Amino acid sequence: MPGHSQALPPGVEAAVKTLSALKKQGECHAYEVYYSKSRSTRIESKDQKVESLTSSGDVGLSIRAQVAGRVGFSFTTSVEKSAVEHAVKSAIEIASIMSEDPERALEPFASDIPNLELPYDLEGLRRPTEEKVKLAFELEKRVRSLDSRIKTVRSAAISQVEAEWMLLNSWDQNLSGAKTLFTSSVSCKAEENGDAQMGGDYQFAHYLKDLPIELTAKKSAETATELLGATVPSTRTVPGIIRNAVVGELLDFLSESFFGEEIFKGKSMLQGKLGTKVFSDLITIVDDALLPGGYSTRAFDGEGSRSCTVPLIENGVFKAMLLDRLNAKRFKSTSTGHASRGIQAPPSASLTNLYLKPGTQSFEALTQEMKNGIIITDLMGVHTANSVTGNFSLGASGLLVENGQITKPVKGFAVAGNILELFKQTSRVASDLERSANIAAPSLLIPEIQISGV
Repeated sequence: MPGHSQALPPGVEAAVKTLSALKKQGECHAYEVYYSKSRSTRIESKDQKVESLTSSGDVGLSIRAQVAGRVGFSFTTSVEKSAVEHAVKSAIEIASIMSEDPERALEPFASDIPNLELPYDLEGLRRPTEEKVKLAFELEKRVRSLDSRIKTVRSAAISQVEAEWMLLNSWDQNLSGAKTLFTSSVSCKAEENGDAQMGGDYQFAHYLKDLPIELTAKKSAETATELLGATVPSTRTVPGIIRNAVVGELLDFLSESFFGEEIFKGKSMLQGKLGTKVFSDLITIVDDALLPGGYSTRAFDGEGSRSCTVPLIENGVFKAMLLDRLNAKRFKSTSTGHASRGIQAPPSASLTNLYLKPGTQSFEALTQEMKNGIIITDLMGVHTANSVTGNFSLGASGLLVENGQITKPVKGFAVAGNILELFKQTSRVASDLERSANIAAPSLLIPEIQISGV
């Protein structure tokens, strides 16, 4: 089976032995053990000195134990034998007092888990800390060198994370995985003529050699300087381009509406719309757990279900929900492999790699096509939009466009509308796919955007 481990960590071995013994005695009818171990290091540079260097590690395991038709959950952040045995005992005790719920019964893992090799950069992890400190210094230096208006770099950071996980059950199935992640991030301030603006960026790679610090520096400088000297625009309704990073935030907010749990509870913006056309023909949204090089790529989910690629919106039509096993049963369907988990909670549905499929036209082509309008570079507080209706009224900043050319920055205005309507009214999708962690989106051209200024 993919990811089979020859030797179990001591804490996992203790949990399996104890649970197996209880199963033989009839005190436990089925069980599942989840083990996770990670280590992270973060280096921050400020004024070409190490501002901070932190390293931390986490380890633990959680247990789901089934007694008749009842399931109990417990966890421990210590993998010492006594702590593990106490967690097992707690899971059994909790199961004994829970209500029977056949929908939550434990099941075997999928038998068709793909043989997916995840990125693990052992060479990058072994590179000396001194080299990574120099990389953080170089990141800070590049930001400052790009524009003389960058007066302060509050933080230029390089970080790395190595993680491994394991999932075992009473059907003698064993799944495991491991991967690495390296990130570069900057927070900086630009000043000119008494005006000051903050900017920053974040990039990731699974291999240290692929970490794009040049791109991080470039985007950080651009976001800090592009709004210098901004004024408040007049109230108007104009064509608008929503820049890719902002579309990513809107997509992230919309993503909750794809979960079966939210639809089941009546809390989704897409309630009752499965199988119907909800967006522009140009909108295709996919969640792909098998995406090569993706932030959240994996072979199996937190319940041992097979990972897969799920087209959620195809040419504007709402095609599929994101389901874990519980919600798949509620909808008389099958899991889409979207259960995730940490140590301290049972599995629940979550995203993997969500993206809005890019178009073929460049951002510049969209700007020229728009001719006169506005580019929305920031919407403040997207998370405060109405999660059921999609209505919003948010503070914004952006860039005015005249005759297809960017003319001046603007800020201090509000944009009101509806998230569903934005995707429904989209008339062009750019090719400039921008990824931020597990969300990726291109810029969108909207025929009409209402802005409230002076």
